[in-house]
Order: sequence, then C-alpha cells, then structure tokens
Amino acid sequence: MNNGYRRNPVPAWLAGALLVGVLIITGACSADDEASPGAGQDQPSGTGDAGTQEPSVETVTDDRPPAQPGDLRFTEVAAEAGLDEAHSDLGLEADSSMTSGAAVADVDGDGDEDIFLPRVGKSNALYLNDGSGNFADVAQQAGVAGPSERFGSSAAVFFDIEGDGDPDLFVTGFGQGGNELFVNDGTGSFSEESGERGLVWDPVPQAGIGSHTHGVSVADVDGDGHMDLLVLQWYAHLFDTTDPAPEQTPGDDSASASACEASAALRAEGFPSAPGTPASRSRLFLNDGNGAFADATDEMELPLDEIVAFTGSFADFDGDGWQDLAITGDGCTSRLFRNIDGQRFEDATEAAGVGTDENGMGSVVRDVNGDGLPDWFITSISKLTPGECPGNPFAGCSGNRLYLNEGAGRFSDGTDRYGVRDSGWGWGTAIEDFNNDGNLEIVVTNGYDGGEGSVGQQAEYEQEFLEDPTRLWALDDDGVYRDLAQAAGISDVSIGHALVPFDMDADGDLDILIVPLNDRPLLYRNDTPEDFSWLTIGLDDPANPGNRWGDGARIEVTPDADSAAVVGWITTGGSYESQKPPLLHLGLGERSEPVARIEVHWPGDPTPQVLTDVALDQRLVITRSQTG
Repeated sequence: MNNGYRRNPVPAWLAGALLVGVLIITGACSADDEASPGAGQDQPSGTGDAGTQEPSVETVTDDRPPAQPGDLRFTEVAAEAGLDEAHSDLGLEADSSMTSGAAVADVDGDGDEDIFLPRVGKSNALYLNDGSGNFADVAQQAGVAGPSERFGSSAAVFFDIEGDGDPDLFVTGFGQGGNELFVNDGTGSFSEESGERGLVWDPVPQAGIGSHTHGVSVADVDGDGHMDLLVLQWYAHLFDTTDPAPEQTPGDDSASASACEASAALRAEGFPSAPGTPASRSRLFLNDGNGAFADATDEMELPLDEIVAFTGSFADFDGDGWQDLAITGDGCTSRLFRNIDGQRFEDATEAAGVGTDENGMGSVVRDVNGDGLPDWFITSISKLTPGECPGNPFAGCSGNRLYLNEGAGRFSDGTDRYGVRDSGWGWGTAIEDFNNDGNLEIVVTNGYDGGEGSVGQQAEYEQEFLEDPTRLWALDDDGVYRDLAQAAGISDVSIGHALVPFDMDADGDLDILIVPLNDRPLLYRNDTPEDFSWLTIGLDDPANPGNRWGDGARIEVTPDADSAAVVGWITTGGSYESQKPPLLHLGLGERSEPVARIEVHWPGDPTPQVLTDVALDQRLVITRSQTG
C-alpha cells in the first residue's frame, strides 16, 4: 500500500554518485520495585548466519496458522534485500563486543529510507534503497567507506550541519579509530572535515580500551535553529580510582544496593581519578549555523566525565519548550539533565526519581501510558536466575527500567507494572505500533559475549547471555507486556546492538533492522496483515534549513471528538548506536474516517499549526505555515 507516499525526483547532487557506480565495568543500584521473572524467557532457536559475497537465499516456509487481524508477522529478508555483509570478521568479544551500529535516513532525497552501517576491521557501508526495500552499497563512490587502516567505526548520525539541504554524516570511532565528519558537497560526494569544522579530540590512547564512543545524538540544544552534536564515550576510566569500591560476596543479594552506594560515594567525591587516567572523550558541540562547531560541554555545565555513557536522548521532559537530555550509563551513572533556557543543563536525576538502573545502555522516549507526556525506557541487564549476580561490585542484574512521566519533573517506576524488566542483556530498543492496532509494542535486542578472558562466576554469569533472544513485547488484555517474538517470526538469538524501526518498502507498517555483532544485518520485513489504518507524519520547515525536519516538534493527533489526542515527538535519537528517520508513525486501528485534527507544535513557536480532516493511510509531510 502506497497511499499518499510523497516521492521526490532524484536530486542533482546524487546523480553524479549514481553514475560513478568486558572488561565490562558495570554498576549496581537498588531497584525501585521488586524484580520479577518478566515475560518471554523462552529461548527460540536459530541465528543469523554470517554474510558471504554470494549469499544463498533460503525460502522460508511459514507453517504458522493464518494470521488474524492484529497478529504480528515478520520475515527476515536481509540477504535478499542486499544486506549480506558481516559487521566484522574479527570475532570481537569482551570489551570490544559492545558495538554494531546503524543510521537510517533519506540520504538521497527520493522519499525512502537508506541505511549507513559502521563497521569494524572493514569498510563502512552506505546502502541506498530503491524504494521497494532493495539496497545497494555506494559507500566507496560516496566517500564514506572510511580509511582502511582504522580499526573501526561504532555509531553514526545524519544531519545538515550548515543548512544547505544536503545530509552530512558524523561517524564515531571504535578502538583506536577516530571520530569523523563527512560533509556532503551537494553531488553525493562526501569529504572528511572534522578538524576544519572544530570537532577535535586528542589522539586515542594507544593503550587500554580505546575511544569506545558508542553514543551520538543531535538536537537544537540552544534554540537557535541549528542542530548541535552530542558524542558520548563509554568512559569506564571513571572507575580508575585510588579508592576502589568494597569487595562483595558472590551471590550476595545485598550486592546490588551496596554497589550503588559505592558508586554514589564516588560521585560525592567527584570521582577521584588515579594518576595517568585518560580524560573523557564525551562532548557537547554547539553549531554556529555555518557548520562550524565549538565544544560547549563545560559552558553548558554538563559533567559528562561522570558518566560511563552509552546513549543520549533529547526530549522536552518538563514541557518548558527546551530539549532536556537523558543519558544512559553503566555503573549507576545514568543521568537526566534539565535544559535551563538553552544556557546550561541542571542535573535533575534524583529530583526526578530516575537513575536506578545499574547498567543503562539502550534508550527510547515515547508516551507509553497515553497521558501525553514523554516516558523513558532504558535497557539494562537482567539475570534470569535471581540471587546470582556476580561478586563484581559494578555488576547488576535488576534489569530494564520504564520511567513514567508524572509531570512537574517527576517520574514513577512502571517497570513491573508493565512487565518489561527482563529482556536479558539489553541494547537497542524501539517502542512503536508495529501492527497499527493503536497499541504500542516494545522490541529489544540483547546479548553479550564476555570472551575467553572471563573466568569463574563472571564467566557463568555471562554464559547466560550468549544466545539471548530478541524480545517483542505486546500488551495483553491486562495491560501487561508479553513476549510474542517467536510467534511473530523473530527468532534472533545473535548479539544485537543497533535496532531501528523504519518502513523500508513504503507499505504503511514498520520493519525492523537489527545489526548483530560479527554478523550480517537482520532485516525483519513486517508482513502483518494490512487490517488496520495508519498515518506517518514528517515535517518540513523551509524557513529553518538547519532544522528542516522539525526535530523536537510535538505532534498531537486527535482522531475524533470522542478520542483523546495521541502525542508523539519528532526525533532521530535513542535505541543504541542507532539513528531512526525523523518521522512519527501512528496506528489507528479499525478507523476508516479521516483524522479530525492534527496539531504541530513547532520548536520555539507557542502557537500550533492545525490541520483538520486528514486522510488515513498516507505518509503525510506537513510544511510549516508561515502565517501561524
């Protein structure tokens, strides 16, 4: 189905290109509510095979009963879609096993979503979509493959740094690899200009774990209409302290609380570092509008060197019009920062009632309970067998967190209320309506390989996550999430990191991209029966070219006079080492009449733009009205 899907001709800038051809150091905090076994602990069989140059596509026989309305159905089609190259051939493990990223965006301006895959030990890939979900790699022609001598890339994000209408690309380094900014010249050719643009770091130390920059996000932090850049390092050196945490007894149920207390004590002391500890590489860069960046980390009062950071998510959590910042972090270091008038950030973690996750990794912001407020879901580590956390004082087992926004800057813990604590060793995640029935599902990809260096109880602890299944949670009649992944056809047990929901074939339902460690991507095509209506909304602000897609906008969709508004936000961040398209997808169930009202609250504008009687089953691009 392709109703209303806007197609643009291939722009001139692309035509030329087409012609050319652990040590895991984790923390433990006490859980706000009791850990429960959670849903979906069955271990499905099957795993994605490593890609080859000439993949053989095996026909999948679906012997499940015919799907009923709303039944979720997915088919893995990566190889036949052209995604047949493995993320890495190096057999990454332990502290090197936390990366395999993805960025999905409309790179060539033709109306469909393309895929950039950072790689380790080999060239990056830029897959252009032909509109029907078939992909071809043009990274070499475009100049974004990366130098062959670098160890690797981890995360990536597309954004227009100078507002010239062409998407540029920032890629974070992994291991000894450096961060890179690829600037689009308007013809589909990119050049590396990080130094010229002010994105400068000291060289990666040649010893230790390297850069480990897993997080990259963009947002208009200071409200000037230009996209700013946040880069986050898994700064495990934070715990290279002269005053180590106390030893714990293996299997001690009190380890979780005492370890979090140890982390809090180090924070109170300012995390005193041992001599020779490398400085943090986490930075917030402000954009001057011409594509030049300045490090504003200290100016904005962001203590990023106190976070073992993974993922940054921007959202207006308190409704004051400014983009706040939520960061997941290992070692009880997840933090929530309130944006104060675009001038500075204020740590609101304790006051907000968040930060109880021990090993925050993935992150997604969505209105889960339908009250119009942005909630925060964090993936973490949950041990299937209670009371068997390892003795490591920075290793926790209490699982994910779902923080429900109560307004006025406060959150409550709804983790167990919704049954989403246990997904295993969680990484990338998304909260979307995959079957268009009007209810949100939660998908989480999981797994960890500690390698041969792990011994004793730590090795036994990690062994449980080697074949950790992807979870697809759907609400049951009691309002609790239950795992339907295997029934839906998602049998992935690889170690997945990036997870991106997007409509690869423009048929009105969201497909799922997962990028596993050391393996080829997994592309789950959504084959759920087209029983329900939908609407996908994108924004276009011609007068604000630095943020033309309306990042940070709040959208309220009111189906009819008897329905409450469904609220969402335009953003590209979240998940883990992932970028998603700047679109809001809504399922509208059995509705057949047009949507009564859509309000777009553009960034910085107190007066919403209103549309009425909007047709269903279309990808709608709303152009900003210049008359209000």
